[in-house]
Amino acid sequence: MSLYRFKIISLYRNYSQAAAAVSNQPHNYGEAVVKKNPSFAKSLYVGNFVHAAFTKNTKEVSLPKLNKLFGICVPKEFGGLELSSASVSEAYKRINFADLRENIAHGSVVKCINMTGTDEQKRKILPQLASGECVASFCIYENKHGYDIQNNETKATQKNGKWIINGSKQWVMNGERANMFLVLAKTMDECNRPESEHNFFTTFLVKKSQNSGIKITAEGNHYNVTFNNVEADCILGSENEGLNCYTMLFNSDFLESSSATLGEVKNIVQRTSKHFHTHDRSSLIKLGKLNSHLYTMDCVLEFTSQILDTYDPKSDYELILARLFVSETTRSCLNLLNDLGLSKKSFKYIENSLLFEGRSNLLPVVGALLGIQYAGQFMAEDVKQLRNPLMFPKYTLSHIMKIQRSLKNKPKLNHYIEKHLHPSLQKQALDLEYCLSRLQFGIQNMFINLGPDTCYYQMILERANSVAMDLFALAAVLHRVSQKLYNSNTQPYPTELIFANVFCNSIREKCSQSVDEILDAPHNVVDPHYKVIGQNCFVEKNYFFEHPLKRNIF
Repeated sequence: MSLYRFKIISLYRNYSQAAAAVSNQPHNYGEAVVKKNPSFAKSLYVGNFVHAAFTKNTKEVSLPKLNKLFGICVPKEFGGLELSSASVSEAYKRINFADLRENIAHGSVVKCINMTGTDEQKRKILPQLASGECVASFCIYENKHGYDIQNNETKATQKNGKWIINGSKQWVMNGERANMFLVLAKTMDECNRPESEHNFFTTFLVKKSQNSGIKITAEGNHYNVTFNNVEADCILGSENEGLNCYTMLFNSDFLESSSATLGEVKNIVQRTSKHFHTHDRSSLIKLGKLNSHLYTMDCVLEFTSQILDTYDPKSDYELILARLFVSETTRSCLNLLNDLGLSKKSFKYIENSLLFEGRSNLLPVVGALLGIQYAGQFMAEDVKQLRNPLMFPKYTLSHIMKIQRSLKNKPKLNHYIEKHLHPSLQKQALDLEYCLSRLQFGIQNMFINLGPDTCYYQMILERANSVAMDLFALAAVLHRVSQKLYNSNTQPYPTELIFANVFCNSIREKCSQSVDEILDAPHNVVDPHYKVIGQNCFVEKNYFFEHPLKRNIF
């Protein structure tokens, strides 16, 4: 019995330590576990399916005539339209993609003011922003540090009771037209907290005037903004807590930018569809893939908007997954358009916008950390019982049986998702539940294999996020198709059912492969080998130039 107990304890020791370590990781995205209204996307990591969000009915979007999108996020009491997330998404699908940056920057500042501004600031500033009388943009990033905000050098110091800003910001959208800037500046000198190793920042609002000391220079599609003894108009939010505003800015435009991207791809396809040669079987298959991609992106954005409007307005992870899915699927669409003979000039602008999207490398890891932190806290009860198997023998045996079923690739399916779908989608519902159970098993084993260092295995985290993203997209597609089938009494096998079947088959295959790689981590995954090969390339390159004679090159 003692040997058996030792084996059980050693099996779960890493799992317990990892779950505890991950659940205690600090973050700026609010509470990770919300039992009353749990996150739909984060719940995927623990094998739960939130039926409350899944069973919501999609409402018809009523969109007023819009000349500009300046006031769509401004509350009605300050002269704005205060549109729902679904209406905002629909509005950005129709926007001219060339105007996207201007509206994104303006809307992000509006959201920050609405969330952190004082009542007086809102009454004074938001009506001007809603009407377009005042155009806003944000100045956050610097050339040397990019997304490494902690090392930014722009400073704000107090002189005669006023805040004076000095420094330079790069990659500012809409810099030339904007007459109000949201500026993130270091205020560490004012903190009097030398024992802390972290820099403190404050967010300021600065209005541009002729002699304000602000210099703006164009650099490609962006602008550089230099502040030379510029007096700030006011502080936005709390002093020395400007990073809270940065967190809002980081993910404030995911729904808008994703919707605009989808709208632009649709426009490209519509403009060029008459030139496609549909008599070729290969071209027909590519057209089918292209339209399938457009359909799934539409489903994901509709599902995300619905969650934001009717279920949980603080759905941070859902927005990340939607943005990642749209970006990844758009790249696939552009490749198909290129294969169909469409000139790259036709989609060069949108291709460049994806290429230079700096957050795309961060979002998979950020998303996975949100998911595993939720899993770590949610599994705390499991950890308590698994740490004492002799005290909880029934739970321990059931958990071992569950692991055995998962190892045989035959997980127990007990969520009954098919009850919430049209009867024609029973097979797809079982596939979704299968993938859900596999992801949960993969996360548990990731904790066991990697232990407390789980957070540092970036490539494994990206795989976990990829599975969660695909399951979120599959849920969105099945939700849309099920509603279409219930509302249609005509075709027995409509196009929507074909979409669901094709997408579901591809997701199940991808999920199995990704989870298998998570289970094999860290030793049997190829990523470390690619890293070594990459390092050797630099070594060989340097050796090539420094020792040409030794290589017998000449």
